Amino acid sequence: MKQTLTALLGDAAVHSLAELGDRAPHLRPYLPEHALLVTPPTPAEGAAVVACAQREGWRVLPIGAGTKLNWLGNTPKADIFLRTTAWHKLIDHAAADMTVTTQVGIPFQQLQRRLAAAGQWIAADPLFRETATLGGCLATQSNGTLRQRYGSWRDQLLGVKFIRSDGQIVKAGGRVVKNVAGYDLMKLLIGSYGTLGILTEVTLRVYPLPDAVQIWQLQGEVTALAGGLAAILGSSLAPARCVLRLEATGRLLLELEFHTLREVLVLGTLGDRLRRIAQIYDLQLERQNPLGITLNPTPDQVILKIGVPLQKMLPALTQLQQLATELACECRGEMSAGVGYVYLHGQDNHLRQLILRLRQELPRGYVTVLAAPLSLKQQLDPWDYRGNALELMRNLKQQLDATGVFSTGVFVGNL
Repeated sequence: MKQTLTALLGDAAVHSLAELGDRAPHLRPYLPEHALLVTPPTPAEGAAVVACAQREGWRVLPIGAGTKLNWLGNTPKADIFLRTTAWHKLIDHAAADMTVTTQVGIPFQQLQRRLAAAGQWIAADPLFRETATLGGCLATQSNGTLRQRYGSWRDQLLGVKFIRSDGQIVKAGGRVVKNVAGYDLMKLLIGSYGTLGILTEVTLRVYPLPDAVQIWQLQGEVTALAGGLAAILGSSLAPARCVLRLEATGRLLLELEFHTLREVLVLGTLGDRLRRIAQIYDLQLERQNPLGITLNPTPDQVILKIGVPLQKMLPALTQLQQLATELACECRGEMSAGVGYVYLHGQDNHLRQLILRLRQELPRGYVTVLAAPLSLKQQLDPWDYRGNALELMRNLKQQLDATGVFSTGVFVGNL
């Protein structure tokens, strides 16, 4: 296998586990002894690797910077780890049309800095955004609490190019906002963990940078927070973020971020409206420094992704806090628009109990184990999939990857 791939790409692009040495230590725990780490210089060469893998019966796992390899459901059954970090060209920033087309290996925050020079940005705040590639953020559907106003990655994506399991590069969607041609195939790839194809290029909506940012924090009893949250969501205030936060101390609070006009800051009308809501529901209101409020996980934390109906966010976090206290686990988290991330520390057996009990007590939601030691993941189903679409997923997988090139066993249903 190494000789064949080296002939395709050259020595510098193909490495065995032994050859990596101390390089890429975050990849080593997930690379089987026989597997190769391959970094094709171009998408066309990446497509050639996939075509070769289909002929030879090798399995391919696409990765970006590898920041979320511990999010995989199992140890990947892969022969080739195909890294996309060499595909980092910004192809077209159509500022007037408010779109950007770029290869997916570009680090997310680097792309944001380049857009900021033109006064624009991508309205997403994924985890590990300083190091994660754009492709990795899309493949894992990691986009954070800005979805409250701007939607998820699927709402912001306009077009893609990707490598099929037969090694062909195909496209879906386009480069304009008003694009309705063909099937919405591109949305299948978002959040599919590389099991349907390898993204090479994407076109996304961009937005003007906010003229001004205000961040406010509301604190009080749980019932008061519930009333305040309902009032804010039912009003015309339209926060960019509306985040319920559970701190490590067990305190619950509500944080609001508004993207507004400087004139609004001068008038003070936003603060006046929030003060009235705070008075009605007996909440403490404080203005915060606009430095960003998204939590940043540490490498040793267990990370859960929780989804519940909008009105169940506060009960879910309250139940989580009670379980964490009972089981002696450290816990913090945040939820917005019914989706959130929770960060845990504790003994494996206590964490397992917490996860299983939380799943039982959230019958209308899901609790996915993203980052965790494999020893913990092997004791439960990481995905907590309770829907009825698994057969449909398998049929789609059969249609798009009949020979199993991307069947590495890392996704829902062991896909």
